[in-house]
Amino acid sequence: MNKFLISALLFLGMASSAVACNTQYNITLQTFGEGVLVELRSGSPGSSRVVQSRRSNGGAVNFGNLCPGNYFLAIGNDDSVNVTQTRYFESDAIYTSNIVMQRGSGNVSNKSRKNL
Repeated sequence: MNKFLISALLFLGMASSAVACNTQYNITLQTFGEGVLVELRSGSPGSSRVVQSRRSNGGAVNFGNLCPGNYFLAIGNDDSVNVTQTRYFESDAIYTSNIVMQRGSGNVSNKSRKNL
């Protein structure tokens, strides 16, 4: 009985470690020359958590060691941030985005950071 239990636990441990958290997300960000906080969040707006964050004055922003799941970006310094669409990331993948911060309307929505 104990041998069976140990074998089952070893199998479950190996199965859960089969999901690799090695996905990368590389962003080229254009700002107005001002430094902004770039948060990578998992989940969706209204039900998310910060996974990683970077401060950027524009240029390359890279996030690594990501597990499969839904992610979006919150970009800005105030309580009011720009939010990208949610994307699903698979394992063993490299994703890229080019984001141009614009004043006024653009391809991102504006949300309150505390409501993310």
